[in-house]
Amino acid sequence: MAKRDSSSPTPMPTILRYGIAVLSVAIAIGLAFFVLRHFEAILTPFLFAVAATVWYAGTGPGVLAIVLSVLSLNHFFLRPFFSFSPIGYADLVYLAFCTFCALAVGWVSAVRRRAEQELRQAREELDAKVVERTASLQRSERYLAESQRLGHCGVAAYNQTTVLYGSEEIYRIWGFDPAQGVPSRKAVFQRIHPDDRDRLNAEVQRAVGEKRRYSIGYRIVLPDGTVKHLESTGQPVFSASGKLVEIISTQLDVTERKRVEQALRESEAKFRDYAESAADWYWETDPDHKFTRVTDYERLLARGFAPVSRIGLARWEFSTDVESEPEKWELHRSILEARQPFRDFVYRAARSDGSLVYYKISGKPVFDANGEFRGYRGTGTDVTAITRAQEVLRENERSLRLAIDGIAGLVAVLAPNGELEAANRQLFEYFGRSLEELKNWGTNDTVHPEDLRRILELVKRGIASEIPFNFELRVRRFDGEYRWFENRHVPILDDSGRIARWYLLLTDIEDRTRALARLDQMQSDFTHINRVSVMGELVASLSHEITQPIASASLYARAAQNFLNMQSPDLGEVREALAGIVDNAGRAGVIIDRIRDQIRKAPTRKERFDLNAAINEVIELGRNAIIKNRVWIQTRLSEGLCPVHGDRVQLQQVVLNLLLNAVEAMDSVEAAPRDLLISTRQDHTGVLVAVHDYGPGIDPEHLDQIFNSFYTTKPSGTGMGLSICRSIVDAHGGRLWAEANEPRGAIFQFTLPAA
Repeated sequence: MAKRDSSSPTPMPTILRYGIAVLSVAIAIGLAFFVLRHFEAILTPFLFAVAATVWYAGTGPGVLAIVLSVLSLNHFFLRPFFSFSPIGYADLVYLAFCTFCALAVGWVSAVRRRAEQELRQAREELDAKVVERTASLQRSERYLAESQRLGHCGVAAYNQTTVLYGSEEIYRIWGFDPAQGVPSRKAVFQRIHPDDRDRLNAEVQRAVGEKRRYSIGYRIVLPDGTVKHLESTGQPVFSASGKLVEIISTQLDVTERKRVEQALRESEAKFRDYAESAADWYWETDPDHKFTRVTDYERLLARGFAPVSRIGLARWEFSTDVESEPEKWELHRSILEARQPFRDFVYRAARSDGSLVYYKISGKPVFDANGEFRGYRGTGTDVTAITRAQEVLRENERSLRLAIDGIAGLVAVLAPNGELEAANRQLFEYFGRSLEELKNWGTNDTVHPEDLRRILELVKRGIASEIPFNFELRVRRFDGEYRWFENRHVPILDDSGRIARWYLLLTDIEDRTRALARLDQMQSDFTHINRVSVMGELVASLSHEITQPIASASLYARAAQNFLNMQSPDLGEVREALAGIVDNAGRAGVIIDRIRDQIRKAPTRKERFDLNAAINEVIELGRNAIIKNRVWIQTRLSEGLCPVHGDRVQLQQVVLNLLLNAVEAMDSVEAAPRDLLISTRQDHTGVLVAVHDYGPGIDPEHLDQIFNSFYTTKPSGTGMGLSICRSIVDAHGGRLWAEANEPRGAIFQFTLPAA
């Protein structure tokens, strides 16, 4: 519906319309009084008043104006003036005339108003249609601009000298700013690629000369160096006289399409190069699974060979293993019938010379746009060399298994990462387990629980080192007994120097381990015997040391009795006497404890201790022997010496043996002083202990023999002392040796690692 125009006249209120009638008659009275009565045209103002009222206010107010006009004429202008007289013929004539005039004017006014109303309505409808068409046009322009933007297609108009118009997309494609106005032909021409300008200009000129449409592709270069590809279609427009008015052209940005086409061409070229040079080849089959294309066949033909053609054949029609491996082919054909992809299908065929060849192919089904099955396409490769190498490898593995099964020991083959791959028959029989069970040796009871954590760490480090390694452990036999084994791992390298596999040899050392244990026990017994023997040599001097504090304690006891027997006991003296008894008893107890520690047979017990303090205790034990042999002993014990970790009694035995040997060696020296020096010091390896004597020394030829078992230079010696000392030091991770002392004598030294 058309809306009312805001500029059309507003309907006049009723009171105003009748007010116009009164006002127009009043104006007519005034005019009749002051102007028209001199011209004897009294009726004229009233006729105009009636006409004006009818014209502007309508028929009702017009009737009022007629009545008021008749009354005014009768009252003001007919004799007697200013009074009403009866209506006469003249008044009726005037009334009829006025009525006629009012009807005539009312009809004309109604016609005018109706015409104005129709005109206003027509104008409102026209305005509404203009607005609607304008909005539709603007919407169409927006759609067009958006479609141009989405399609990268713009519209332009130009003539020989000027660019007349360009859409928004044209500005975007060419890189111009719409706010700066329409660009010049020169600016546009400069952005055309230099190699394409002449060709484009020539094509446009030919189209204008032939008055036809043109289509051409060319490039433009933006100020930032960006190159775009455009496809332009233009239509010259001519006037009636044949003069060129303008050229309207569409310009499509096909840069992205060109890039895709270029990428596609490069991809096709790469695929072509790959198909011609790679060992793999491409194949296609039709819905009946018959080959329609095989690039390997095409490549061989291009090289001048005469290969067997597979075109038009299904692969099972020329394969030579269909009868020997029917299950394989049945499964393959069921996959094809189900239209499913497949991978790494290997089959055998024959070459043109009769030799056998193995092919490995993979493929996927192909469907058209309607979902119709069109066949298969895929790749294939010649795996003849690999297949034959695998056959050789399987044969070698079979021969290897026969070989390792013939070995009397337990042999296993491990992967480069240490995982068990195979083992000989003897190993399975010994453990009574399967290969899968033995692969999990780290989580079951194959290895003794006390050894498991240590072995896991050793294997991890050994595999990472990539060098041979070995260790000892206890493993469980099929009957449940754990026995000691020595495991030796040896890596086998491939041609590139990398580990291909590990060989593991397990040797039963249970009997050897038990023999070594018995040997250790015997050595421990010898050590104890040696200790007891040494202490036996010191019994005489130690008995004097024990007797002296006992005698002193006895004297203190008698003195205490005497003090108690007095009439007035002296308790202070008694207390001192009792304290003397306690001190001397303590001295005797310490000496006895030292003797008991040295002679008792106790298992090895390693701990951290102060080596200097242990040496001082040894010197106290040998004090009487030192004094008896008139030896002057000195010590140079390093302060701040690091503690050592070991068996205190065994290491004291070593020092005591060396000390007594030095004292006995200097017993034969009469003229020279009998000096004995015991020293300790810290070095980079740990602690060094040295015993210097000034005896006759040791023959240099015998320095390497004095530590051998049963070798002695003393008439009453057993030849076991120094041998036991060396074994004790070796067991503690140290080293014991002897060398000449200057100017005479010998130096016995041993090292111990710091704790």
